[in-house]
Amino acid sequence: MKLFYTRCFIIALLFFSGLVRAQSNQYLHFDGVDDYTELVNGASYINGKNTITMAGWFYTEEFIYGQGMMSIRGGGTGTGEMYLIQLDNGTLECRVVTNTGLHQVVGPAGTIQTGVWQHLAWVFNQNTIQLYVNGNLVGSSTASGTFFSVDKPFTIGKCLLAGFNFLHKGRADEVSLWSKALTAVEIQDMMENELTGDETDLQIYYKFNQGAPGGNNTSITHLNDFSGDTAKNSILQNFALLGETSNFNGVIEVGSQTINFAPIPNKLITDIPFELEATSSAGLPVSFELISGPASISETTVTLNGTAGTVIIKASQPGNIEYEPAEDVTVAFEVLDPNTVLVNTEILHPISTNVYAPSLMPIKIAIRAGIEYPELFSINSVVVNVDGVEIELENHQNGFYTGWWTPQSYGEHDLTVSSTNNYGAQDNVSLTFNLQQDASIDILLNATNQAWVKAEIPVVVVESDLPSHIGAYDQIIGTLIIDCPTGGCDPWDRVSSVEVQGKDGEWFEIIRYLTPYGVACQSEIDLTDFASLLLGKTKFRITLATQGNGFLYTLQLNYKAGAATYPYSNIEKLWYDTYQFGDLANLQPTEQFTGTFAENTVAAKIKLVSSGHGWGDNNTSNAAEFLANTHHIWVNNLETFSQYNWKVCNPNPDGCSPQYGTWQHNRAGWCPGSIAQFFDYNLTSYTNQNDIVLDYKFDQSYIDYCHPNNPNCISGETCNDCNDGFNPHLIVTSYLISFGTAPLGTTLAIEEQEGLSLNTKVYPNPSAGNFFVDFDQKHQIDTITIYDITGRIIKSQNINSTTNAHAEINLYSQPKGVYIVKLSSKNTIVDAKRIIIE
Repeated sequence: MKLFYTRCFIIALLFFSGLVRAQSNQYLHFDGVDDYTELVNGASYINGKNTITMAGWFYTEEFIYGQGMMSIRGGGTGTGEMYLIQLDNGTLECRVVTNTGLHQVVGPAGTIQTGVWQHLAWVFNQNTIQLYVNGNLVGSSTASGTFFSVDKPFTIGKCLLAGFNFLHKGRADEVSLWSKALTAVEIQDMMENELTGDETDLQIYYKFNQGAPGGNNTSITHLNDFSGDTAKNSILQNFALLGETSNFNGVIEVGSQTINFAPIPNKLITDIPFELEATSSAGLPVSFELISGPASISETTVTLNGTAGTVIIKASQPGNIEYEPAEDVTVAFEVLDPNTVLVNTEILHPISTNVYAPSLMPIKIAIRAGIEYPELFSINSVVVNVDGVEIELENHQNGFYTGWWTPQSYGEHDLTVSSTNNYGAQDNVSLTFNLQQDASIDILLNATNQAWVKAEIPVVVVESDLPSHIGAYDQIIGTLIIDCPTGGCDPWDRVSSVEVQGKDGEWFEIIRYLTPYGVACQSEIDLTDFASLLLGKTKFRITLATQGNGFLYTLQLNYKAGAATYPYSNIEKLWYDTYQFGDLANLQPTEQFTGTFAENTVAAKIKLVSSGHGWGDNNTSNAAEFLANTHHIWVNNLETFSQYNWKVCNPNPDGCSPQYGTWQHNRAGWCPGSIAQFFDYNLTSYTNQNDIVLDYKFDQSYIDYCHPNNPNCISGETCNDCNDGFNPHLIVTSYLISFGTAPLGTTLAIEEQEGLSLNTKVYPNPSAGNFFVDFDQKHQIDTITIYDITGRIIKSQNINSTTNAHAEINLYSQPKGVYIVKLSSKNTIVDAKRIIIE
């Protein structure tokens, strides 16, 4: 875009006094929620360099801690990083990481101003680093080394770091990346004169003059590099591209024009001709051209030729005496044949191998099915036959189907799955398995093998083939081996977990692991109670809340041959969330469960782990991490079981010593370098009763007097900071496990409690990043807050529950992992749910 400037004066620090130029043309607006642009492998353009400049115009709408402006960081390999992040009150943190380490300049408070355009240039010049704001040198420092990375992304509007929400709220324009160190004179010239695009060592140049300002730009997927090299185009991540925010905006230059060409939905080969719609900002007629694909165009009418393929259409406006030609806009869509878009079906259990069963007892059949292009296609039916006999299936409404087959004999059997889409197109999958009576030998296998979980990849999912069985193993022992990756282990104790996906699609945490201080260790745990999950084709999910290099996770499973006492079990989640501890507004935040044990239940237990976190001057008595507490489980409204949630850490319970750091200190239910203990509580004596009521009550003697919900907490007087946001909390996972000699059904339901909105639904869960929250309007919810697993707020969304009991949350910009969704009414937590982003 051609720049023209207006003059303005800013009262700021001395080095800002004088004339400052401001943008007044087209730009890209970032909403501060999830918008950013990403050039994958952008680091490759400056790899091996020791002279680099990144520059651009930025407009900040408000001061928010941690606004990433320009960044080469996150993911990838190598030592190279270069980025700028706004901190508090306009402080600007500018860093370069080379093979000799980190080099930094920090622009003091007031460096960034709100409500004005500012030009930023961050320069690495072999032995120095320099920050220029509006052409003035703000700060410099010594530096050394070389930038090395070929696969880290170059982002605008966000600084990528797992678990952190470093997003810019405001505008950006004329961003460039150079493999040279610009001088003060060159920076000043760049501010006053538009770049031509062919400057020496100019690697990336984004002008931001695409699209119709404030219009429907949803067909635009990339921010175009001025050179026309599509490999340099940056992906537009999460932009609405419709309306005044999260979109291209500003004022089009006199004589320029843009085309508004909305996306075209995917079509079927049988669809009738349809009309194209596109407009020019100048009001001139737009013409269309078929670039490729199974279609033809006559003026504005598209006719499909009846075959499948990708159609690409270009919209053009050549201009006239008054207006220059508009930049062409292309739109692509798929034309699909209903007979070739088939249901993708996988058999999860049994798998094509030996199946072990001590007797001819019912065997679980488990299927996973999905289909592409869900806007057009759906699964109509999934039918399973074993030896020609159809098996009744339960549809879990998430792509998972389960049923039971009772064999009549040992030996080989044939299993066939027939699936149809909503147009009747069918696909078949089959296998042959061998049913055997005895598992004569133990089986040792790796469910995961050195899965590297780290800051850039905080969640790793691994699928493994486990033994197919029912009641054939009387013990399953897990050994978790934690190794240090190249570059060393994470030096801190972090919360991590190993989850397994059940054959109904639901995820279950089977190991809560707290990492050691920077060393390799291994731990052992009895996983026999989870036998109904650990069979056939199974996914494991490892989550680690880290900012560092992480660990390598290997989970060995040792199946001990022998007839199980109870071949069947059913696992239901009980208290399964992160709960505030000692919050005066809600001292007992856990749910109540009621139900009747399923038919065929002969034994039952509660299996529970809770680890305490949060400590310091702003948490009374250093809770929850460093305070010994006794919690209780109540059965049928009577205090029945005690949980003394305290672990002695020296000697380390899993032999993980010595370590660095404070590993010797005892903690609430865990120690660094060990698996957090599951507590088992026997409910067998209750299985014959008509009803059961279960409550988990936190230590009733504890109150956090530094919690913001304590009306008598005064920052600087009674506590250092009543609003520091990192209060005592317990991460709780618990199950009701029922056992029997025949297949079992479900047992429990959630019972609503006073003060809780237990009708809250968070779905889909797991989510790809976008999910919905439904809640009970009677609590007048005003805020939904999202926390990461460390308890840090990453997003807050205001809600008007008087008109709507439904909210949509977008976390596409966040890394995969576990997050907590908390609903508040007048600053009081009403309900909290756990959401998995995968």
